[in-house]
Amino acid sequence: MVISLVNQKGGVGKTTLSINLSACLADAGHKVLLIDADPQGSVLQWQSVAGNNSFDVVHHPEASIHDEIDRLSRGYRYTVIDAPPFTGDITRSVLLASKLTIVPIGPSPLDIWSSRETIDLIKQARKLNNKLTSKIVINKKIVGTRIGREAREAVKSYRLRIFDTEICQRVAYIEAMIAGLSVIQYSPKSEASNEVRTFCQEIIK
Repeated sequence: MVISLVNQKGGVGKTTLSINLSACLADAGHKVLLIDADPQGSVLQWQSVAGNNSFDVVHHPEASIHDEIDRLSRGYRYTVIDAPPFTGDITRSVLLASKLTIVPIGPSPLDIWSSRETIDLIKQARKLNNKLTSKIVINKKIVGTRIGREAREAVKSYRLRIFDTEICQRVAYIEAMIAGLSVIQYSPKSEASNEVRTFCQEIIK
């Protein structure tokens, strides 16, 4: 199964979520490949910190991913693609290669408004890739705030399904990234790890 995480807005936590989702799928016993399609290579930088090999990583920031996805994903149960933070040929290629695309959206009004271009691109991609499904995940939610509570209602206007799991803004995610680890490796009993596992289970089901 090819899963992509797409949003043209930077800073929504897409790469962090891609890494932790891949690690959780691997921890569940699946063979996982994470394709870093961002020219900046942030996933490779994370992996180099501690030589993390809990899942395979390849840097492939090319607009030919949809043509090469069968070769790239061969032998893997799950292939996760971290798309670049802009809408261009690479992102379009990622969407054409995907079975499920996840749109992480932050809870702030700016994050919600600026994601419209991504949603429009997904709708265009569906015309060429009829296997593509898409869902929104509320990401970097600030616990206990009115904005956090209202985010789910605000994104309903995009008329895409929304994951029940919401990923909150927690220090454990940042500390794990700095250490070159996933959050379930860094702090397996934390609230952050529980969120990721629940999110992972929603996808597997």
